[in-house]
Parts: sequence; structure tokens; C-alpha cells
Amino acid sequence: MSFSDEIKSALSEIFGEFGQAVKWRDKEFNCIVVEGQQAVELESGGFVPDETFTIKFLEKELDGKYPAIGEIIEVNGRNFRIQWVSSRVNRGQVQVSLSPKDK
Repeated sequence: MSFSDEIKSALSEIFGEFGQAVKWRDKEFNCIVVEGQQAVELESGGFVPDETFTIKFLEKELDGKYPAIGEIIEVNGRNFRIQWVSSRVNRGQVQVSLSPKDK
């Protein structure tokens, strides 16, 4: 197993342990919320970002179909618009920057 394969395997474990469910293109994904966690929503048991923030998808779960700027992603029942998508592929994860849909 190469070093890159070992990293990708470790990412799968991290996403499984610390991921948060998000909905994109009518499918649920387990993502890591990276930045901008401004408020805690105790009712849903998770963080509800109020500002721009970043999430990471596990690349192998995307099946080669990457998010695009302007698309909507649902996090904890709220809709956010994609502002930026990482351009690095085959790294194990895809980073996406989101902002509230109404902003």
C-alpha cells in the first residue's frame, strides 16, 4: 500500500468518526465541517453555521461528480450556496466553501 493510499484510508476513518450529514443533489453525504461554526444548535445536536464556512467531502463518495459553484447544499436543514470548490483531485477529499443561500 502506498503512502497516498494509507492517507486516503485514514481519511475514511476520520469522516466516519467525525462527519456530519449534509445533503447535495438529493443525496446525503458524511462531511467534515471545517470552519465557521458560529452557533450550536442543541435541538439537532450539531453546529449551525451562520457565516461562510468550509466543508470537506470524502472524494471516493462523489463518484467523479464534483460540486459546482452556485449549487445548493443543505446542512442541518438550512440551505447554503457553494462559493468555491477545490481544484485538487485524487487527494482523498474535496473542499467546498459555503455561504448562506440568501446572502
